[in-house]
Amino acid sequence: MIAIDKDYNLMVGLRIREIRESLHLSREKFSEKCDISPSFLFDVESGKKSITAKTIYKISTACNVSADYIVLGHNTGFESDLILELLSSFSPQQREHALNILTEFQKAITES
Repeated sequence: MIAIDKDYNLMVGLRIREIRESLHLSREKFSEKCDISPSFLFDVESGKKSITAKTIYKISTACNVSADYIVLGHNTGFESDLILELLSSFSPQQREHALNILTEFQKAITES
């Protein structure tokens, strides 16, 4: 059972690191954003420590990612959460341009 726990902790840690890196944040900036210590984040990302539901909540709300992705690794929520976070920072006109670009991109890749 202990090996499973270590493997699970490592997988959760790697997903958290993936989230942090996709946001282009250092451990220090990510820790600050999520209200956790950088040393604890390092231990979590390396699989040395497990996280509580409270920490999962802090990370998922601060980074706008699903807790399901952190805990279970369901990718569908992760990508859509990142896209929604990015789009929410755009003005209405920028969102419209992004939608037009994505529509044209979809047409281009489905026609080839």
